[in-house]
Amino acid sequence: MSAVPEEILVDSETWGTRELLEVIASRFFDLGNEGAYPNSWEVQGKDELGVGEQLLQLNNHLEPMGLVGSLENTNPPVMTIARAPSGSSVIGGFQQISLWLVMSAFMTLVGEHWFSEYDYGGSGFSEFGWSLFFFTAPVIFTLLLASYCRVLVARKFEVEVGHIAPIVFPIPGWWPFGIVGSIGQRKPDLVPMPNRRSLGTIEVVVPIILVLSGSILTILGLILTPSNPPELTGAPTVFDTNLITGHLVESWMGSESGIRLQWLHPTGIAGIGLSIVGWGLMLPIPGFPGDRLLHAIIGPSEMRSGSTQTSIFLIVLFVMVVVFATAKWTPWIFLAFVAAWQRFNPDNLPQPIILDEHFGLEERFRSRFVAIAIIVLIAGMPGSVPSYEMEEYDAGVSTESWPEELLFDAENGVELSLLLEPQGVMPVSGWLQFRVEGSEPEEWMVNYSCSESGGVCRFDGLTQKETLELSISINPPQGVFSPHFLKILVDVSGFEVEHVIKLSNLINSSFSNPFWDLRGSPENPIICNVINSAGGLLVVESPYWESMNDSNISQGFQEICLQGHEGAIQNSDSFDGQGRAFGPLVYLSKDNETIGPWKMPINSSERLIQVNGGSWMIPRDFIEMGDILVHSDYGSPFCPSGNVAKQVNTSSNWSEEMGNYSAIRLTGNLSGEGTIGVGTEGWLAKCKSDGSMVAFRIKDSTDVYVNPSGLGRGIDSEEFVIFNREEVKMELSLEWHGDSPQSGIWDVTMDDWLEGGNSTLVSAKAIGISDLERAVWVTADDSGIIVHLSARCPSEGC
Repeated sequence: MSAVPEEILVDSETWGTRELLEVIASRFFDLGNEGAYPNSWEVQGKDELGVGEQLLQLNNHLEPMGLVGSLENTNPPVMTIARAPSGSSVIGGFQQISLWLVMSAFMTLVGEHWFSEYDYGGSGFSEFGWSLFFFTAPVIFTLLLASYCRVLVARKFEVEVGHIAPIVFPIPGWWPFGIVGSIGQRKPDLVPMPNRRSLGTIEVVVPIILVLSGSILTILGLILTPSNPPELTGAPTVFDTNLITGHLVESWMGSESGIRLQWLHPTGIAGIGLSIVGWGLMLPIPGFPGDRLLHAIIGPSEMRSGSTQTSIFLIVLFVMVVVFATAKWTPWIFLAFVAAWQRFNPDNLPQPIILDEHFGLEERFRSRFVAIAIIVLIAGMPGSVPSYEMEEYDAGVSTESWPEELLFDAENGVELSLLLEPQGVMPVSGWLQFRVEGSEPEEWMVNYSCSESGGVCRFDGLTQKETLELSISINPPQGVFSPHFLKILVDVSGFEVEHVIKLSNLINSSFSNPFWDLRGSPENPIICNVINSAGGLLVVESPYWESMNDSNISQGFQEICLQGHEGAIQNSDSFDGQGRAFGPLVYLSKDNETIGPWKMPINSSERLIQVNGGSWMIPRDFIEMGDILVHSDYGSPFCPSGNVAKQVNTSSNWSEEMGNYSAIRLTGNLSGEGTIGVGTEGWLAKCKSDGSMVAFRIKDSTDVYVNPSGLGRGIDSEEFVIFNREEVKMELSLEWHGDSPQSGIWDVTMDDWLEGGNSTLVSAKAIGISDLERAVWVTADDSGIIVHLSARCPSEGC
């Protein structure tokens, strides 16, 4: 006969789950009073073991039953047995492998964008292959390393946390790094941790590895990046490293590191992305490792207290406001919003489960965790704008470092050094033109290290690494001189820019500006300037000008304004190289001593052409074969630096639209009618084959042309021709100005009307008193054409 096993009968009314758990717990603890919760008791460790060690053994026994024990931070400690958290798994193994493959493909697409953008691919591989090797592989390897290290560290504490998987945003235009974060295979907030030490140790693994590996990859990417820019087809994306990497590469590469970051190799871009993600994971945002590390440092009980929650609330609120007010990079605003939302949301993520709250955290581990967090957050701190698109990547030469004023002491010269460097990243070639403007530009001695002929210098292939330093020797005139301008035209095709350096006298009394400022109209002018002097009596030697101020000038800076009578500017018989009319001769008289004299050009008094509708028909007598016409809406008139100009055949009718600093060379026999589009403002320069230049100011008004001299300029000839280039008939009128005591001082012959498209000959002969100061000029507007006659007695009287 076979033995029948003895059956054990259990009375369910007297032997339930509580009794079972009590018996199990009594094997590891000495049980005391029952706790406030079901299946909880005050406990004390058996066999001289601590309650923490006994809790680990208890949980090993309870794990197959789906139960878990925990210790509260009380005295004596209270142990509670409850069901283990369920639903902690997010994705299974197959889904995780699929997620890794999909995210790797996304990363490769992002890397392919950067390889095609900067043309870093070489022969033998496609851009996809280069991206897979130099962009995707480093990121995936780093994340796999971080994942396995995290799993191994967790297993040391007998915890299964599962692996992580990358999250990639495959839109490089908005997020250039591809990688944006990671997701765990199991919900970390639902995985019970034995104690606070294990929680902190596990959570620091991924941020440390990502920041460290990202910094190494960034340095490697900078090594792979060339110093000279690639062939760019659009604006490059400029990157910035984290704090520790920036200091390392700057101490090693110097300023060249900043140059290479403007077209960084994709490996470096991947490194910066990993560093940003690792740094972000260390932030104390609910759901991030940094928040769980904060729980480990402070403790769950303290984190749940009202005062702690209030303090964290206020800190997060303050940081959010600061970020929203100062952030220049959109992802920072998004991150601040997520942090605030997760912290303020009443349904925020559950807190991590720490089974042994009673033991707490040893001070040595607390100090380590705090030090690790501070080091990662400070050393791995990204730049304020980790990436941005450079707007002016192909923008000519930078003049930011050039001075705006030079001061001269007596007759001593100045050595000026100009650094030529590109404003963008592309190589720059072009010319520099130098010109001194003022009352006596020919008295200045200017020598250039780049040119023996003076005036024009050529430079080629400027880059941020290959810059050029230009030396200029400037010697002022002897004796007293007024300020002058050294105008430098940086002539780079499409990126012309003018830089003005004021040349001032440090000791002598003088005016502050090289030109009179024209504030009234050319017919009723008011010209002003500021003088710095020791005082004296202001003397104006011209019957057409008189001082609007008190003639007794006080010491120091004082604005001097002169009122001009009709014809004051047109009476001028001297002009500077740009066609400005000179103002009157002025000087100061003090104690029988003369200070000065000064005779300065008047700004905005150049020759004038009036354009109706932006197009101007070239008059027959305006040009000669071989002339070059140059136009710009801004800056000062300059002729082309080289011989590069568009050829225009004038043997037949022609038309050209002229942009800023555009030039056309006139060829042919000039038999065709030509029209140029110059807009309604700016200037037009006529450059002769002998190197001379005639400049004109463009004004939007009635198209009338006068030969010789032009509109608004004094006419020396007794006879001149007025061309009505409009389609409508215009009235011709005569205006007399002056203080001559005699009336019969002009013999004028002219018509009353001028038909559209026709011309008329006007005769204006001076008769009578011969020593009168005279001026003849023509103005035109919508009301008609006016011939102005002005005659004034000389300063000593008639």
